[in-house]
Amino acid sequence: MPSSDSNGTSGDAFTALMLDGEAREHAAAVLREHGMLRLARLGGRDEVLLTAGRLMSSLWRHRDADPDGLTVIRDTGRHDGRPGFAGLGREALALHTECAQHPAPPRLLLLACARAGDAGGETLLVDGQAVLTELAAYHPVVIEALAADRAAYFGGSGGLFAPVLQRLPDGRWRLRLRQDDFARFSPDAEAHLAALRQTLDRNTQRVRLAPGQGVVLDNHRLLHGRTAFSGERLMLRALGEPHPELGLSPGYPAPWSASHPATARTTIQPTGSLSDQLPTTAEPNADTRPGRPTVSW
Repeated sequence: MPSSDSNGTSGDAFTALMLDGEAREHAAAVLREHGMLRLARLGGRDEVLLTAGRLMSSLWRHRDADPDGLTVIRDTGRHDGRPGFAGLGREALALHTECAQHPAPPRLLLLACARAGDAGGETLLVDGQAVLTELAAYHPVVIEALAADRAAYFGGSGGLFAPVLQRLPDGRWRLRLRQDDFARFSPDAEAHLAALRQTLDRNTQRVRLAPGQGVVLDNHRLLHGRTAFSGERLMLRALGEPHPELGLSPGYPAPWSASHPATARTTIQPTGSLSDQLPTTAEPNADTRPGRPTVSW
């Protein structure tokens, strides 16, 4: 599995002071382009709240959040094995988007490291645009199955049916996924989960955040997870909606759209079925697919 690569965030690490005034436009441009920001010099809870406040117009009141809106992610010693509470143990956490069972999941996720733990605990990240790129090139039928309105059911009795890969009316895309006991898939989608998971694995970045470092993710585009860890690992999480000034349009562009001409493979027609609007290529051998560079932050 590749390590994280700095190209995903233009190599910039932003502090709270760099998220105010004119400098915030640069951060907004990076977030719009890559779906992720790197954060640095987060001195504590107040600094995390300040950073979240400069990016988010409102904080999401998560089930596990404290009154100030931040959630402490750590091994509580009492949540191992409980469905829906894997984040509060020390085992590996499968790649997912946050709050997939909600009709309108929060757009932004801020994750800040307060203590890194002794070993393990790497943050796993996957760009949904990279997943869409590979699936469109090698497995367009997978996109077709995962884009169905009832491709998956997320949550318990109060959950919802939703596509994993949702094509928005303007041709942009939105990603929604969880891989635990609160996710069930249609027979057609289930048949393609192995291909999806192989694609996720090939596009996974591993990041070991040090104390004071963090990331901001577009939760409608980036999947996140973690490896198992030992020791006292402690993360702070904020969820919320972006400030309008950030200029985040709904979803993210397809890699073959006009905004990404270098990766376009064919002309996409505005009408017809979904399969008519995906680029078509011959199915290559798996070992010919390009891998991601292995470099560290």
